[in-house]
Amino acid sequence: MTGNVCPECGIDVVIFEKTLKISDVLYNKGLGLARIRDLSGSIDSLTKSIQFNKNNYYARNLLGLVYFEVGKLGDALKQWVISASLVKRDNPAIKYIEEIQSEPTLLDDYNDAIVMYNNALLYIQQKSDDLAIIQLKKALEISPGFIDAMNLLTFCYMIKSEREMASILVERTLDLDINNPVSLNYYKELYPGRKRIALKEPKEQPRPLTPGLSSGKLAMDDRTRRNLFGNNFFLAEAAAFVIGGLCALALLYFAYIPGLVSDKNQELIGLKAQINQLQSDSDLAESSSASEIARLEREKTELQNEVKRINSLMLAENKSQQVDLAATEFNNANFIEAAKIIREIEPTGLDDSTLSRYRELKESSYRSAAADLYNQGVKHWDEESNAEAKLAFETCMIYAPEDVEYIDDIYYYFGSLAERANNKELALEHYKYVVENYPQSNKLSAANAKIAELGN
Repeated sequence: MTGNVCPECGIDVVIFEKTLKISDVLYNKGLGLARIRDLSGSIDSLTKSIQFNKNNYYARNLLGLVYFEVGKLGDALKQWVISASLVKRDNPAIKYIEEIQSEPTLLDDYNDAIVMYNNALLYIQQKSDDLAIIQLKKALEISPGFIDAMNLLTFCYMIKSEREMASILVERTLDLDINNPVSLNYYKELYPGRKRIALKEPKEQPRPLTPGLSSGKLAMDDRTRRNLFGNNFFLAEAAAFVIGGLCALALLYFAYIPGLVSDKNQELIGLKAQINQLQSDSDLAESSSASEIARLEREKTELQNEVKRINSLMLAENKSQQVDLAATEFNNANFIEAAKIIREIEPTGLDDSTLSRYRELKESSYRSAAADLYNQGVKHWDEESNAEAKLAFETCMIYAPEDVEYIDDIYYYFGSLAERANNKELALEHYKYVVENYPQSNKLSAANAKIAELGN
């Protein structure tokens, strides 16, 4: 090796070491920010750490934990799966994945929360703020640390001028993520000129989605406290780092270094003969080892691509079976169950024929399920089973097409249920919604009478 350049692969070793050092500095910064619950800042630092060193599985593990804490289970799993493929022994990511897999309802709950969040976005676009709030509250019941849902719910309260509710929620959000940029903007809007003093410990913690991963605070393995270039550097890690660095040189030529190698080809050619004479047997062994590792890496990539292809086929087949199951339920007049199954299917990846069946089933099952749920709601309302009626009407609104004729009736029943619960303000809001938005409603006279009665 002459100067700073490896003669075999052309890597500038000084730049390579600086790149690894920057990655670890950013990792340590992300760890520090996570400890004080600056989760947005931690995500930013850890993401940059991985950009400098994609093999930094410590950063990937911690980034996954932070994503998990803010309710982004999909992003967390992505980081842990990559981490597990990089290091297969003594890697906490493997434990995290196993714990997710051990709780089969967890992914379903996560999917439900995401669906409700997306429904809320649609309702906001349709100016149905009350329905958006219902969806977001349900999403937060499932995933209390879902920061994006909390921010969207704060926005809903703000556009409805419910400043007190918005203020409570934005304080709660900033206790969980002290520098969340969206929450800080809402805070400035709600408290102009007032500077927020963040708590050292949050006033409340989200319910852990899975016990092994989180206990309210970030669950961090002792190995996440390392500092590669500080006093806490373990000898075992040092040896592993040196050996790993030597083996990785050839791989890094293809992954990182092409843009960093300078214009010194002619100089390297002249020095090549001298360097070859001075190389020891260990140098030759290292070169052979690097070639073997490169070959194994190529085989691993090919296998990973094949696994992805097979998984994609299996996922599409599973979705196709779910469509068949929904069709069976629909043919048996189990419309609500059919709609529930269809709603849980993500149609991406379906072939044209199955996609066409999915769309037809979605339209027909949603319409039939909504009608059944509406009838159930009216029955429960007549029986004064208020909780059951409210749930039936709310679920009906999820499935009901825009052209059904009983939407105005549901808002009237929402008002009646709120009145029974002694929530006069909410009852008036629903009655007024009927009057203002459904002038042809068969409930118009009843709604006006209620407004006159409650308005006094």
